[in-house]
This record gives sequence, structure tokens and C-alpha cells, in this order.
Amino acid sequence: MKLVTLKPYRELDDIQRVELLLAIGMAVAFVCYFIAIYVGNIETEVIRDRFWKNVEPLWDGEIPIIEYPPVALLFFAVPRIFADTPWGYNAAWVIWVYAFTMIGMVFVRRIAEQYGADQKKAMAVYCVLMLIFLQFVADRYDIFPAVMTIIAFYFMITKRPVLAFVILALATLTKVYPLLLAPLFLIPYLTDRDWKGLLTGAAAYAVTGLAIVGACLLIEPDLIYGFLDYHMDRPLEIGCVAATLIYPFDMLGITSTWILPATDPGSFGSDDLMGAWPDAVAPFLTPIMMGVIVLAALYYIYARLQRKRTDERTFLILAAVNVVLLMFMIFGKVFSSQYLIWSVPFLAMLVVLSPNKVFNKRLLYLTIASFALTQVNFAYIYGYLGGGLGINDLAMILMLIRNLMIVAIMVMIILEAVRVRREGYSGDDYGKEPGFVF
Repeated sequence: MKLVTLKPYRELDDIQRVELLLAIGMAVAFVCYFIAIYVGNIETEVIRDRFWKNVEPLWDGEIPIIEYPPVALLFFAVPRIFADTPWGYNAAWVIWVYAFTMIGMVFVRRIAEQYGADQKKAMAVYCVLMLIFLQFVADRYDIFPAVMTIIAFYFMITKRPVLAFVILALATLTKVYPLLLAPLFLIPYLTDRDWKGLLTGAAAYAVTGLAIVGACLLIEPDLIYGFLDYHMDRPLEIGCVAATLIYPFDMLGITSTWILPATDPGSFGSDDLMGAWPDAVAPFLTPIMMGVIVLAALYYIYARLQRKRTDERTFLILAAVNVVLLMFMIFGKVFSSQYLIWSVPFLAMLVVLSPNKVFNKRLLYLTIASFALTQVNFAYIYGYLGGGLGINDLAMILMLIRNLMIVAIMVMIILEAVRVRREGYSGDDYGKEPGFVF
């Protein structure tokens, strides 16, 4: 006698089965993560910061001033609706971030479907990268802006500018970095001379952003000014590229640096590299970052105005998005491990949509290796060494290696984009299926 419960699964096609199995596998991973932290009574950022510092004051009628844009508070508040104890809140938070992670997988699949690419591979790459970063996905909130940006990208390529740019504006007011993607998301409308779509998208982004910012200024101005002031004067966080490049000179005795622990005043909640060289470099990183990103965007605009092929345009817009995200991390004063979550959906799409098998494999393997090393570094530095003054030369060198791998990923993407720009695609079957909208 056949089991009735198996019938729905048997009726699914191959793609739906993979999607279901990946969703179940990721659910098991999230459950195992929560069991591990609960049984081990491990302090989490969710309990320490989200519950006690952010959400409980909000439930007591106060408006907490946080180091993040104001929409972040909405994401922090949702799990508190269902749980009023620290561990209950943490459990609800894990369910909340799992739901968003799966939403991201669905939209990655939809984008792959839109371009006739391998949907199963797209979902698998996305889930593998998220699984490597499970601790950061489950204990941080970067999954929310990361998923919102890929949703916005989907609506952008399907010519729904209002939805695309409203969601992108909300993502920007959850974590600032999506602001840098807004010009890139407008470029397809520009190159298609879709002036209505371009103006509609820009207006939707501006109106949404201004409405929320205006409301926050009326309710509590520090919701806006607080997080801006917080980041302006930050020193170099030890994991940023600049800090890890400077530190070896300290090891050689050429300069002198020291580490300010995250628990000390003036640390901005992170372990920071202090000294003459870090203090001299820090003020210039943000202007350099913005300048480089603007130049990259201008180059992309130029390239796209010169070429019209839809397959090349698809790859180049994804390459540009990935490069801008990586530049933001590489040239920033802070490079927290969880920042790499932002690039997961777009790296997964780049791997799947590129017909260049050599580039494809190298990008995938180097990305997996850099993500795995990031997780190892975090466990070694904060799990074993305890962070702060316990951070040693080996820890800094390991972070430098990881950072150089991220730089290498960015350079690989740029070189492949230049090759595509000059030579076109090397694949025979890419872009022949219907569904291209650029």
C-alpha cells in the first residue's frame, strides 16, 4: 500500500524537489545551531544586543538609538512579538532569519529561471555559502538587507521599477550599503531608454527614503543622526583590509600599533587597530571608497552605452553589483565577517550565469575557501583567543590572507567583465532562451 503522504512529493518536478530538500536541509541546520547555543549557554549577539539593548527599551516605550538605520528596528522587533524572554526571543529570531534566507533562495531561483540558467545549481550555491556562514546568518541581521537587495534586483530585471526601488530604499534604511546599488539598478532603464521606468524607479526610491527619514526626524532625530555620527569617527576595525595590511609593518618593527578591545571606551563595539599609521589612514578610507565606486559605476555606464547585446549586459550588471559590494568591504574602515552575506545572492547568480567554465569554477572555489577561512578566523580569534588583547600575530595574518582572497575575487570579476566587454561570451548556449528583459 502506497503512503498517501508521499504523493505530493512525487508530483513535484526536479527543481521543486531540490528546492524542498534544500529548505529542509537548511531548516535542520538552523535547528542544530539553536540547540548548540542553547545547550552550551553561549552568549549571542541576538540576546546581548538585539534583545536587551534594542528591543526591550522599545517595548518599555523608549526609542533606542542604534548604530544602524531606523528600519533595522522593525526587523529587531518582529521576534519580540512572539517571545518575551531572552532565549525565546533568540528562538524566534532564528526562525525569522531562516524564513528570510529561504525567501532569498526562492528569488535566486526565479532569477536563474528568468535567464534560462541552472536553477538547481543557483539554489545549491546560495545554500552552500549561507551554510558556511550559518553562525553569522543566524546571529546577525545582515540577511535582511541581503535578501531585500536580491528581491529588488528581480523586480528591476522584470521591469517593475516601483516595487524594485521601494524595496531597495527599505534595504538602504536597514543597512546603508544598498545606496551604492541604486545607480546600477537604474542603468538598464537608461540603456533601454526607458525614461518612464527610470524616472518611476528614481522617484520611488527617493519618496520612500525621504518619507521614512522625515518621519524619523519628526519622531526622534537621533534615529538618523545617531548612526551617521557613529560611523564617521570610527577607527580601523582589526579585520578591515587597511588594518591587516598595516599590521605586518608592526611585526617588522617599521611602525607601532596596538589593539583597542571592543569593551573599552571609544572602540565603537569592535576590536580596533590603533597607532600613527591606522589613525592617518582611517579618515581617507571613506572618500577613497566612494571615489573608486563612482569610477567603477561610470566605467560600467560607458561600457553599456557602447554595447547592446542582452547576454553581455546581464553578466556585466551582475559583475558591477558584485564589484561595488566587494569594494565597499575592501575600502571600508570596518570589515565584519557577516558583511560577506550581502554578496551571497549576487555571487551565486554570477557563478550560474557565466558560461566561462574556468572563471566559473575558480570564482566558486575561491569564494567557498574565503568564506570558510572567515569562519575559521572568527572561531580562532573570538572563540579560542577571546578577541581584544588576546589577538596575536597569527590571527592578523590569517585575516590578511582572507582579505587578499576577497581582493582576488574582486579582481577576477573585473578581469572577466573586461574580457566580456572586449570579446563577448565564450559560451554557445547562454542567452538563447527567452526571458531576457534587459
